[in-house]
Amino acid sequence: MKVKLTGLIVLATALVMTGCSSAPDYAYVIDQKTLEKQENSTRLNAHTAHVVWVNPPMRKVEKVQPE
Repeated sequence: MKVKLTGLIVLATALVMTGCSSAPDYAYVIDQKTLEKQENSTRLNAHTAHVVWVNPPMRKVEKVQPE
């Protein structure tokens, strides 16, 4: 019983560690096009208040690998 439990714990740990070791090949950057579009709409419309971004719009880009 104790050997079986230890084996399951080792197996679960190995699965978790291999899943966490793979890094994604992309990064998130601020989407300037969306920001500019929103800023332009606030300039054109007098009824729109000033926009303050708490969580700015983000987009995915591929990471550049140094050579």
